[in-house]
Amino acid sequence: MKTFVISILTVGGFGALFGALLGYFAEKYKVEENPLAKAIYDVLPHGECGACGFPGCHPCAEAIAEGRAPVDACVVGGAATAAKVKKVIEEFKKEKVKS
Repeated sequence: MKTFVISILTVGGFGALFGALLGYFAEKYKVEENPLAKAIYDVLPHGECGACGFPGCHPCAEAIAEGRAPVDACVVGGAATAAKVKKVIEEFKKEKVKS
């Protein structure tokens, strides 16, 4: 019984230590995301198909936000998604002008 309790305390202690370290380093080395790319990603269909020429929707959204891809880059979403992306970009520009 004593060995069982020691084992549980040891594993629990290591779990707490590694959890605390993981939380600390996650905050210390946090990568800030482009808010425009995030907003564009939210309106994409999330098909992750690669039909746009990018490996997924997130790289496509980043390319659109940086101007490396047109607003209608998402083939799967079609004209409806292109209109949503264009609207998001226009709203983002309006907000940027206000601030």
